[in-house]
Amino acid sequence: MYKFSFTLVLITCTCCLFAQQTFKFKSAIEKVDSTAFYRIGLSPALLTKSDPGLSDIRLIDGNGKMVSFIYGNQLPVKNERRFMEFAQVKNIKQADSLTTFIVENKVSRTINQLSLRLRNTSAERLFTLSGSDDLSDWYAIKENVPLSGVSDNTHMEIYELVINFPANSYRYLKITVNNRRKEPVNILQAGVYQTQPITPLYTELIGTNFHQRDSGKLSKVIIQLNEVYPVNKISLTITGSKYFKRSVSIYALTGKQRDFIADTLLSSAPTNDIFITTIAKTIELVISNDDNPPLSIKAIEAFSLNQSIIGYLNKGQRYSLLFGDSLAVAPNYDLKFFADSVERNLVLLKTGNIGANPLYSPKIKADPLFPVWSIWVGIALVLAVLGLLTYRMVKEIDKKKVRYK
Repeated sequence: MYKFSFTLVLITCTCCLFAQQTFKFKSAIEKVDSTAFYRIGLSPALLTKSDPGLSDIRLIDGNGKMVSFIYGNQLPVKNERRFMEFAQVKNIKQADSLTTFIVENKVSRTINQLSLRLRNTSAERLFTLSGSDDLSDWYAIKENVPLSGVSDNTHMEIYELVINFPANSYRYLKITVNNRRKEPVNILQAGVYQTQPITPLYTELIGTNFHQRDSGKLSKVIIQLNEVYPVNKISLTITGSKYFKRSVSIYALTGKQRDFIADTLLSSAPTNDIFITTIAKTIELVISNDDNPPLSIKAIEAFSLNQSIIGYLNKGQRYSLLFGDSLAVAPNYDLKFFADSVERNLVLLKTGNIGANPLYSPKIKADPLFPVWSIWVGIALVLAVLGLLTYRMVKEIDKKKVRYK
């Protein structure tokens, strides 16, 4: 029985070792404090040594076993909706008369929808929505709007009524409810929902240098990075002309090779951010000045888009990333089907220094005496022998069971 277990362990370890041999680099991940989903950050230095499509990223545990993960961009994009309450100016509830509820749209933002939050009621009323800029002169926005009660089987104490109306920017809004000689309804809040898109995050590439050379109607700016990095954003601080709008061409320089990246514009807007996708150490900006004086570039910052993978990690285990195999195919894990159940605000784990994968076995050019296929045949024979030994052990165990019955 011990021989059988040992054989299974040997086969498993052999498969794990073979699976890791094609990856050049390895980087350890921070310690895991508890069992949960984690976001593992991929540093610019790591991205530089991996495939641009991240198809060669692998997550392994301390035993060398592959661990399933999803890419950070596979999480569903859920824009956050936040309720922005308008400040109450007046809330008068009068039985047998009117309920007057006034709120302030302080910044006079243009809106075409208002959400009312009320205490649950099955009563039905009509109300009027009015607008004013001074609390004195009121103007009708929408009249005879039905305020319908909620069904009796709801389990929520508060419900919302959404009012749609023509766009306006009145500073004050008044809801006047006709109680029709009955008890008033209880309006709690009024406001609007704001959708906050999830903005991408970037990591600044430290040690960025540049120099500018003006010649004729062109200005050439050479941006030098410390290493070959993925670059996704370049921020420029420009002085000189108060009003300007210049076309700029962007190139990646590798030795004498000059690869075009994109064309864009620089203008006298508050910020001049250039968004690109490239992997380079040297970038050239060619600015067309036409008949205008050259712009003066005072500062340049380069950024790499934050990228990550997400995996379910166990407390006490040590994990690492393998990467650096240009022929690797992206793994296909079941976890991607459950991405909608993964929280977006996960604990971020960082990777350590990048080192050589000790199990990496570089591919050897075919030798006339020992071609590559012969090596694989040898491996297959070894696995076949191990399988045969396993089969014989199982047969012996079965015979012993029969003998002792």
